[in-house]
Amino acid sequence: MARRIFWASLASLGWVYAGYPLAALLAGRIRPVRVTATGSPVGSVTVGIAIHDEVGEIGARIADALAQELDASLEVIVASDGSTDGSDEVVRALSTADPRIRLLSLPRGGQTAAQNRILAEARSEVVVLTDAETRFQPGCLAALVGPFADPRVGATTGVLLWRNLGDTATSRHEGIYWRYEQSVRRMESRAGWLTAATGALLALRRDVISTVPEHSSFDHIAPLQVREAGRLILAIPEAVATDRLVDGPGDQFHARSRTATRGIAANLAMAGRLAPWRRPSAALAIWSHKLLRWASPWAVLAACTAGSWLTVRGERRYAIVPAATVALSLSAVRELRARRASRPGTRLGRATLAIVAVNVAFLRGWLNLLARRRIYVWHGGDRQAGRTAKQDAGRD
Repeated sequence: MARRIFWASLASLGWVYAGYPLAALLAGRIRPVRVTATGSPVGSVTVGIAIHDEVGEIGARIADALAQELDASLEVIVASDGSTDGSDEVVRALSTADPRIRLLSLPRGGQTAAQNRILAEARSEVVVLTDAETRFQPGCLAALVGPFADPRVGATTGVLLWRNLGDTATSRHEGIYWRYEQSVRRMESRAGWLTAATGALLALRRDVISTVPEHSSFDHIAPLQVREAGRLILAIPEAVATDRLVDGPGDQFHARSRTATRGIAANLAMAGRLAPWRRPSAALAIWSHKLLRWASPWAVLAACTAGSWLTVRGERRYAIVPAATVALSLSAVRELRARRASRPGTRLGRATLAIVAVNVAFLRGWLNLLARRRIYVWHGGDRQAGRTAKQDAGRD
């Protein structure tokens, strides 16, 4: 039994991080998805921005969205989630001068509730959800919206670049994971398997999206609703935007664990509706890219426990996994201590810290779920740290 647990755990990890990406790569090369404009071009677009206390950002964010060149009518809806810092007044003044801008001044209910209202109030066939600190690069909006001329497309997502990536050791280690995630998404998109999207850069066909439970993450559930409807999600490399990555390691850890908590719950809730006999490629992506990846720390713990047991019983070759796990953990701890002491780390240390930090955050996500902890609103520092998790939208 210990041997079975050991090898099953390693097989799970190998499939998640190597086997599944390779399968997506091969599928995309053998039978790639090709967008064909067989339907009508999109005639109207809504840019939806859910905010809470963003008085310093919202004016520039609205101006950035309206500056995009687009062959369609454009409106901007700002859903203010109980803001008290003057954000509503800024948006209200702008809307007086420009009828394309609309303010939804809402009681405190959380980001998902605000995004639900945006979808309900939007007049356009395509809604693009974004955040207050996100900035579209030239052509971003047109690139996101263009593929909707193909009726098979239900959602698109773009490439989010971090403006301060590399400024600190913490942001550099976050970049390691983000680059890997982006490469997997490109493979899935080409194969037609994609079920994930970046919440700050997410375009949706409005008529395929239902109300999302307020304790769930909109950018986890909405893409799964798209796949349930039989539509495609595409990653568009030309749709580029920038955002600011929070540098603090504690903020990043809490953001990723919150994202994992909501993502695990969302994907488990939708897994039955996207069963293999209904939506085979979506089911494969949900379990391989998402749930099994989030379960990676459990697989590591199982392999280490089984390997240690077998080693004690004299089968020393199984000691390599527990030993490697201890070595990686010690390397991550050294890197973390070096950062706290403002000492330069190493490339190996950054890589090991990225691996360990991600898996500990995933473990925290499962523990939050088991404790039935639900996350409805962004609270002060939580809201700031939450910006770190845009890449998981899976955010993972």
